[in-house]
Amino acid sequence: MTPPPTPVSAAVPLLWAKSGQKSAHQDGAQTGWLPVLHHLLDVGACAQAILEREPARTRALLAADLGADSAADQATALRWTCALAALHDLGKASPAFQHLWPEGAARLASHLSVPAHKPATPHGLVTQNLLPGLLTARGWPGPLARGVADALGCHHGFRAPTPPAHDRGTGPGWAAVQAELLELVLKGFGLEDAAPPPVTALTGAAFMRLAGLTSFADWIGSSFPLAPTPDPLAFADPAGYVQEAAERARSALDALGWTVRQPLNPDPGSVDETFAYLPGFRARPLQTLLADLLNADDPRPALVLVEAPMGEGKTEGALYSYLQLQNAAGHRGLYVALPTQATGNAMYTRLLTFLGEQARARSGPITVDLQLLHGGAALNDTYQAHLAGASRAQARPPAQQALPVTPNVAEAGRAAPHALDADGPGGSVGAAEWFSHRKRALLSEYGVGTVDQALLGVLGVKHQFVRLWGLGNRVVVLDEVHAYDTYTTQLIYALCRWLRALDSSVIIMSATLPAQTRRDLLDAWGATPDPAPTYPRLTVARGGDTKAGSRHVPGPRRRTTLTLRATAPDPAALARQAVALAEAGGTVAVIVNTVQRAQDILREVRAQLGGRFQSMCQASKHPGRVGVHLYHARYPADDRAQREERVLRYLGKQPARYVKNGREHVGDVRPERFILIATQVAEQSLDFDADVMLSDLAPVDLLLQRAGRLHRHADNTGRRGAHETPMLYVAGLDGWPEAALTEYHWKYVYEPALMYRTWHALQDRPHLILPDDLDPLVQTVYDPTSPLLVGLDAAQQTALERADLQLAHRRRNDALTGAFAHIGTPEALLDLAPPPGEGDPDGEPTHDDADPTPEGPRHGTRLGEENLRIVPVHCIQRGLFLDECANHPAQTVTLRKDDWDTARAVYARSLQVSRHDLLRHMGAHHDRHGVRLGTAHVGWAAHPLLRDVQPLVLVNGEATLGNTRVRLDPELGLTYERLD
Repeated sequence: MTPPPTPVSAAVPLLWAKSGQKSAHQDGAQTGWLPVLHHLLDVGACAQAILEREPARTRALLAADLGADSAADQATALRWTCALAALHDLGKASPAFQHLWPEGAARLASHLSVPAHKPATPHGLVTQNLLPGLLTARGWPGPLARGVADALGCHHGFRAPTPPAHDRGTGPGWAAVQAELLELVLKGFGLEDAAPPPVTALTGAAFMRLAGLTSFADWIGSSFPLAPTPDPLAFADPAGYVQEAAERARSALDALGWTVRQPLNPDPGSVDETFAYLPGFRARPLQTLLADLLNADDPRPALVLVEAPMGEGKTEGALYSYLQLQNAAGHRGLYVALPTQATGNAMYTRLLTFLGEQARARSGPITVDLQLLHGGAALNDTYQAHLAGASRAQARPPAQQALPVTPNVAEAGRAAPHALDADGPGGSVGAAEWFSHRKRALLSEYGVGTVDQALLGVLGVKHQFVRLWGLGNRVVVLDEVHAYDTYTTQLIYALCRWLRALDSSVIIMSATLPAQTRRDLLDAWGATPDPAPTYPRLTVARGGDTKAGSRHVPGPRRRTTLTLRATAPDPAALARQAVALAEAGGTVAVIVNTVQRAQDILREVRAQLGGRFQSMCQASKHPGRVGVHLYHARYPADDRAQREERVLRYLGKQPARYVKNGREHVGDVRPERFILIATQVAEQSLDFDADVMLSDLAPVDLLLQRAGRLHRHADNTGRRGAHETPMLYVAGLDGWPEAALTEYHWKYVYEPALMYRTWHALQDRPHLILPDDLDPLVQTVYDPTSPLLVGLDAAQQTALERADLQLAHRRRNDALTGAFAHIGTPEALLDLAPPPGEGDPDGEPTHDDADPTPEGPRHGTRLGEENLRIVPVHCIQRGLFLDECANHPAQTVTLRKDDWDTARAVYARSLQVSRHDLLRHMGAHHDRHGVRLGTAHVGWAAHPLLRDVQPLVLVNGEATLGNTRVRLDPELGLTYERLD
């Protein structure tokens, strides 16, 4: 039976929400517009469609946010959630917004006064001010009404203080249409007679869930094409309109690749069965113990700490734990966070294979979306090949690079929205392209990337609540947490608190953790640590538990005894030693603390070898040749990727699979004589195996990370030349390292106190036994309460005492900076006033990629030197080119926004620099060479991939900025020479 028409005042149908888009239904011949009510109901229907595809646990959490527990109450609470999301743009029913479109304002003027307002109040702030009064009039508690309005009002990106009463919402006529719109929305969701929710306020987690869902639903609802005339159904039968809008929302979600969130493998087999696709896989004790600890019918999320050395199978253990936790707790997906882009790239390939195997093993069909989240994702060919809709993302039409935008006001030259391309990559695992852009990627079901992407969820960046919504009710893996400084570690604690509040599980993995870090991580989860058992160990704390439970991981495990030798840090002496070791047969790794030092050692090695020097890992078997390879971070991205591939090809597991002359080859290519010279980028990122190692002195945990690359692959036993006994030479261990810290700039890389304590801990030790010595050494060096070390003379004691005080002072400052950098705890969030500001203007960017507004927080995810991403370009006959042969123009001012091929080619030549002269004098350098970067519409300044990239102009291969001469050497990378 058709419901009776809803009485609607004359003004309500004239209130506009969007206008200026050519109609998609009339061949662009007409201009459409959308009433406020339609947009409100569209967005509420999108929230409904999104939640239909979420796991039951997500819906239960949102219902519980409004006080519901029974099934019947949950259904009502979810209708409230969708209706609240719909009300996000109630502020558009105000003169502050309605005057922005003159034609719409003129139509409305016979019913309501529409004065112009300058400066205009953003409609999100108007919503934030209007909604509490409307809800409290319906019996809602004031704190709950204000919290809801706050969550809805920030849908353009930022929380803002509640605006004053004179916010242009104004007058009894406007109040009447605003109340009428509220009633129409409630009728659309069957809530016209519903009692208020039985809670008095939102929690911090509830705020994030509502704010994140609202923004996501608004992005989808704002993409609906405009009709030439509004659909009258919304006014006559709001509930009927919501049903139709929900169908449009489902189609839009289908096109985006937002599928039903369901368990990846509802009935996983044993660990051995799950990873049978890995050749020769047998479950390690860590994996079986972790599986047993989580093999309980417990729906609560969990914090899992995994402290174990390399080779124990931590990654596979975490992936199997994900299957268990997803099935038990109803989690919606997985994000694996790593310290570097290189580790993220390696994990992406592993997770891609794992997801594909699990998808194929389950009984019913499933589509899995996997995103790679870091700044270099555009250069990862594997990821680009899996973007939905094409074998490479740049092959897609430009309009399909982003969700179509239906604007608030007319924009000249804007095309009608295109249909979203729903074609998949032809497999069960792909990467939906809409989710591949910045903050939206965390909405995707599965992701791999840097920890920074997750930490942005607890910093004051635009739409940080969308990031947290994406991480909520999810399993988040934080790998290699020992790699972060005090500041970033504080952000990780804050992230853990929020993930616990959002009902997520967290798996934290580390080779070892200082005892205080372990206690602080458990405290962030709200659990008291039990006495730590012998290393390696597993710790599990369930949500709601006040005490953690830990277990020692039994053996058997492979033990490696390293012979430890001290050596001098002089580059020439290290080079001589490396050459002698290589000439005896085998592969030598030289890991040093700075790029300059690595370049200096390469020069020395090249001079000593003369004609026997063979570059780029071309590991000749000629008895007179030694292959030499340099790897560090100061190469353009494409060169660095090639050098990384060579390291893995020659020193990784054999046989290697590689491409040569355009053809794929498989073979054993481990060289007979080879020297790898590298910086810290090889410390954690690469799975390579050296026969003998020379390393600069470094903090003990990082030094042992480097040593973990010694005799790493058992298959190489018997083919290590003169180095069948693993040997670690430590440069700087031969004497008190105070002078070396200054001469070789180590004190600017690592804390002197940790270097002194590491030096002392390793003195007179002929051997290191891994993993047995790993945890005791780390605890000794990092324990801030340990007394001054015995056996030092007076000058050494003084130097150590001074360094300890400096370290304690810096840790306090960094911890304090980190504590004030994040948004606050879940418990205190709504008690803190948001930062002052007027929010965004009413330009309605429906997604972040179209919005050039800077979103960087006052503090980033990591402390450190300021840096800049540059592209070395060659000035040839007054033109700028990416190559010295002038074959590839840089197109700094002519690059089109939709030219992703060229943009990626330019970005592939980029690298990050932090040298002060380059940062300080880049503007003058550009002026000197007449460099321009285009406009908001064309050139590097206009392209999303290049807008933060600066060209470094090389003339005859070099440039001078301040007192620094810069060259790009094909062997050495970017070199600096100080000019006196």
